[in-house]
Amino acid sequence: MRRFAGPGALILAATLAFWSVSLPAWATPSTTAIESKKAEAAAASKALDDLNATFEMKVEEYDSVTEALDSTRQQIEVTRAQLEDATRRLERAQDRLAVRALAIYTGGEIDAVAVLMGTSSFDDFMTRLDLLNRISLSDADLVREVTGYRVRIASAEAALENREVEQVALRQQAEARKVEVESALRAQQGFVAGLKAEVASLVRAEEERQKAVAAEMARRAAEEAARRASSKPRGGSGAAGAAHGDAVTVGLRYLGVPYVWGGASPSTGFDCSGLTSYVYGQMGIQIPRTSRSQFDFGGSISADRVDLLAPGDLVFFGYDGDPDRVHHVGIYVGSGNYLHAPGTGDRVKVSSLTERIASRGDYVGAARP
Repeated sequence: MRRFAGPGALILAATLAFWSVSLPAWATPSTTAIESKKAEAAAASKALDDLNATFEMKVEEYDSVTEALDSTRQQIEVTRAQLEDATRRLERAQDRLAVRALAIYTGGEIDAVAVLMGTSSFDDFMTRLDLLNRISLSDADLVREVTGYRVRIASAEAALENREVEQVALRQQAEARKVEVESALRAQQGFVAGLKAEVASLVRAEEERQKAVAAEMARRAAEEAARRASSKPRGGSGAAGAAHGDAVTVGLRYLGVPYVWGGASPSTGFDCSGLTSYVYGQMGIQIPRTSRSQFDFGGSISADRVDLLAPGDLVFFGYDGDPDRVHHVGIYVGSGNYLHAPGTGDRVKVSSLTERIASRGDYVGAARP
């Protein structure tokens, strides 16, 4: 089993931790405040998406009404041209009727009296009278036909003009709704941008806080490692050997990495024993993968000798405080605290070992690889 250098090197490494500890760029920190603000930003973004969809619908409504209005105006132009043509045709038909009537009744074109007086029989009289009527009625029918056509065209024009007025009003309403939604959209965009800026600010602040915590933990680990290197154990665990305080320095780099069941890599996440085995692996020390196997690896420190714990020691927890049912492991960082990957929905963090022992009573001892 490969081990790092002795106590002097450990003290130096722990002392340098203040300058070397940093969070990986992808390990975004998470706190209740950050998650709450993120949730608020997500809800605001959803509302923004809804507003965007509404705005697009209003634009579609406006475009549709505008298209219909343009079509109506084109129809009006065509109808007006037809009306002008019908008016000219009516004028020509009326002129022809006037000329025809004048010719019939003045004898210019047809002498009606002569036509009727020259009959040889009653049947001939009726035939000639019918011919005269036909000539008059034909011209009159033409005038009526053109007049009716002109009336229909004028009616169509009036209907189109009424439709134009309605569509102009509809377009004005559509434009007003579009402008209203557009204004709300701009306001929501500003609101979302503000929330995202708040989230970014909270994340930066938490990153700085975690860096400060890591630096302080490393400083305390260095102090405790130095103290233990210069003093003898007070009994009970002399076989445990030298502690690996540099495990604290390495482990604190992964603050904020999410818990993932079965995870053993910072790129995917850690579970509890995945974190401890990865940290010691980074130091060139291979330890078993599971918490139960790690509990039996290296020198042991009994649960009643927390005074012998040194930074880098692995601390273990068992169901109902039973050492035969170990289920969780962390890395002792000093001052009654330990680094661990707590569980689903949480992230790698530092917790109080002292408080856990007092509140849960499931601490079953430690091992020194």
